[in-house]
Amino acid sequence: MKVSIAVPAYNEERNIAQLIDSLRAQHIHHADIVEIVVIASGCTDRTAALVRERQARPGIPIVLIEEAERRGKVTAINTYLSERHPDVDAVCLCSADLLVTRDVIEKLVCCLRDHPDVGMCGGRPLPTNGVGTFTGEATRFLWQMHHRVAEESPKLGELIMIRANLAGHLPQQCAVDEASLEQMVCRDGYRLAYVGDAVVHNHGPENFREFLRQRRRIAAGHYWLRASSGYTVSTMDAMRVLRLTLSELGRAKPRASLYILATIVTEVLSRALGYVDFRTNRNKHTIWRVSESTKLVMTDDLRPLYGHASEQVVDATEASATRAALGAMGASAPSAAASHSP
Repeated sequence: MKVSIAVPAYNEERNIAQLIDSLRAQHIHHADIVEIVVIASGCTDRTAALVRERQARPGIPIVLIEEAERRGKVTAINTYLSERHPDVDAVCLCSADLLVTRDVIEKLVCCLRDHPDVGMCGGRPLPTNGVGTFTGEATRFLWQMHHRVAEESPKLGELIMIRANLAGHLPQQCAVDEASLEQMVCRDGYRLAYVGDAVVHNHGPENFREFLRQRRRIAAGHYWLRASSGYTVSTMDAMRVLRLTLSELGRAKPRASLYILATIVTEVLSRALGYVDFRTNRNKHTIWRVSESTKLVMTDDLRPLYGHASEQVVDATEASATRAALGAMGASAPSAAASHSP
């Protein structure tokens, strides 16, 4: 299955090179990654320069689309959809502030290949935030809840894969691109699939202001999507979330329970503020303010997993060339033997 990967990026110099390396180091068998397309929108840092540096290295082809002005993630995705490789079976949308473990693309491709009724699938984001701070604990809890909910009713985000024929252009007012794609897929009669062992790493906000702003934006986007299309993501199902939250509280230690309760209060506040934004200014979050503290994804604990990805890309390329040469030699040997057979 041929796959095109899109990476919308705005001032991502702290992570973009490591992300590309992790995508190029994918272990694939049924997947054929034909391109990695980075859409650099109005970048004022070294994002584009780092992408060009990776372009010069061997490996999966990298396409750089530079937009002079930042017009929002949805505009970048729509630009990509207009210019992507036309001969692909699936499109993968990948946030620029991720690191991707080595078998994610293969697992998502196999999900689509083995289940023709699945139109879109996604992996499991695991945050690299530390413990012992409110934002770190809150981020970890919310992504754990995302995992629990998605196991029951898929909610996809951070890195998703969609059948190419289902990937339509998104409305400009959209601030929740993955959720809007979910709605399109379900509208067309396909189902969603959550691949919980396809792990990507991200990093949540490290201060309360950024944390609240991010949660507020997401809530406003989900309210807009429900009002404009009638589609509700599974994490907005209050009864399911309440049931699973009580389950998490029931097995948490006392200190962790306090963090969970504080996170619940903050989430209620952010959804209330998001609803106000939706009612008063539906375009407020189309181009959102970047949370700078989310851009440092790599940690010392992850370095052994990702630290040598660039070397693995080169090794994989050399190994592929060696296999091709040996294959050519093997193909010529039988023909020579046949020509000398009695």
